[in-house]
Amino acid sequence: MADEKACPLCGGNNHCGVVSQKADCWCMTANFPKEMLSENPTSCICEKCLEEYRERNA
Repeated sequence: MADEKACPLCGGNNHCGVVSQKADCWCMTANFPKEMLSENPTSCICEKCLEEYRERNA
């Protein structure tokens, strides 16, 4: 089973607020490309990887 706190792309901490039992998470207001989510359904993607993906695919 995948570590829910690890980003599936880089393996770093994804800072998921939901997993950390906070009320919400930074990703709730982030706009993820559909392709990125369909490729990585196991756990939350970190903010750094989201930004890098956007830069590569701009």
